[in-house]
Amino acid sequence: MAQFEELQQLWQRQQLLLTLQREAAALSDAFRRYGWRHDLIYLGKLIVVAGQLILLLSLLHHPLAVFGACLADFSAILFLISDWRAQRAIARLNFAAPSVQFLRSAIARLQAQRNPLQTREFYISMGGFWIGCTLMIANMQPQMTLSLALPAYALVTAMIFAAYALSRWVRRKRFEKQCRPLILRLEAVLQTMETDRV
Repeated sequence: MAQFEELQQLWQRQQLLLTLQREAAALSDAFRRYGWRHDLIYLGKLIVVAGQLILLLSLLHHPLAVFGACLADFSAILFLISDWRAQRAIARLNFAAPSVQFLRSAIARLQAQRNPLQTREFYISMGGFWIGCTLMIANMQPQMTLSLALPAYALVTAMIFAAYALSRWVRRKRFEKQCRPLILRLEAVLQTMETDRV
């Protein structure tokens, strides 16, 4: 009777391995599509930032205003590149032989995409962007009085915070649409692997 139970356990384990292999292939494909979508998104963002820089450089003539425009745009590019690298690292995960630790790490990386606007790179980029915008405003009209400059600075600061709130909202929607299904699939595979270990 013991031999029958061993054979039954072996057969069940083979079924589990086949299921895990199919799921690993499907997850690899899903993560490849995830990376491709994000590459297109970041290419679009880069085109917008480059177009903005070209427009500002053609409109601004004061050296400090030009420096402010370059600082603001290069700060935005710094954040785009750091965020794109994090997305590419997620998209390149290899599911050939997933382990429990690997799956937990992949889930943690995806969870970190919920709010990437709280990283060191983001704060550095935001500071550079704000300083660049302030330099542009200050040097657009060099003879601007304090009563005219304060509302302009307040408007720029309010626009930056509004852009921050909008980007958090967009990122939350993208997370729910793109990352949440991947997390659920990874958690299902993780649960299957953990129940098999027990």
